[in-house]
Amino acid sequence: MKMVWKGNEYTNSSSRKGQVPSVIVDHISAGTMSSMDSWFTSPNNKVSSAHFGISKRGEIHQYVAIEQAAWAQGITLDKIPNALSPIVRSKPYNPNQYAVSIEHEGMDGDLTEEQFQASVQLHRYIRDYVKRVWGHEILLNRNYVIGHFQVDPVRKANCPGPKFPWVRLYEQLAISAEEEKEMQELRNEVNELKSKLTLAEQRIKQLEQANSLAEIPAWAKASVDKAVRSGTVRDPEHASLDMYRLIVILDRLNLIK
Repeated sequence: MKMVWKGNEYTNSSSRKGQVPSVIVDHISAGTMSSMDSWFTSPNNKVSSAHFGISKRGEIHQYVAIEQAAWAQGITLDKIPNALSPIVRSKPYNPNQYAVSIEHEGMDGDLTEEQFQASVQLHRYIRDYVKRVWGHEILLNRNYVIGHFQVDPVRKANCPGPKFPWVRLYEQLAISAEEEKEMQELRNEVNELKSKLTLAEQRIKQLEQANSLAEIPAWAKASVDKAVRSGTVRDPEHASLDMYRLIVILDRLNLIK
C-alpha cells in the first residue's frame, strides 16, 4: 500500500491526552482531493484536519500522524449523549482524542473501485499500526468503524454520504488476513491469465494480418465469385491463402452451388 505524506507545519493536530486510538471514523470530503490537500495544509485553516485522505484514483495521503489527534470529528462534551455510536456515548472525551479519521474524496459516498480497495487496505493498516504501537486492536466491525454522522448526527448527518458502501466495507473487513491473501493470489492468477489471453489475441491478429492477401488470386477468382453468389462466403477480401485454396477445393468437389 502506497501512502504519501502531505501534512506540513500548518496542519492542525493536538495531543491525544493519553487516549489510545480505538475507533476509525469515515468521512466524505465534499470536494476534490486537491482541495483537501490545500485546505489541510493551509495557514488559514484553524479549524479542521484529518489523518488520511483517499482520492477517487485510490491514492492515499496522510496529513496527521496517528500518534496525534486530528481535528475531524470533535464535539463538545455536552453533545456526547446525542451520538448514535455506543462507543462515543460511553467515553467522556472529545472523540478526536481516540479516533483515527479517513476522508474520502467525493460528495455522496459513492466510491470508485480503486478508492474502495484503498480504503479497505487503509483500515487494515490503521488496525495493525495501532496494535503495533499501543498493543490495542481496533476491531474492524460496525461498532468500531463508524461514520461521522454517528458521532455528530445533527451537524454531520450526511457524512460520509448516503451512498457510502457500508455493507460491502464491513464484509471486506471481516475477511481474515489468510483469506485475503488467498483471494489476492487468485486475483493475481486471473490477471495473469487475462494478460496471456490478450497476448494470444494480439498474436492471432498479427498472424491473420501476415497471412492475408491484398487481393484475390487470379486462379481462385472464379471459385470465389461462385462462393459469394451462393452465400457460402460473405467477405472474400483480404482472406488468407489457405482460405482461397479451400474455396477452390470446395468448388472442384461441386460443393459450392
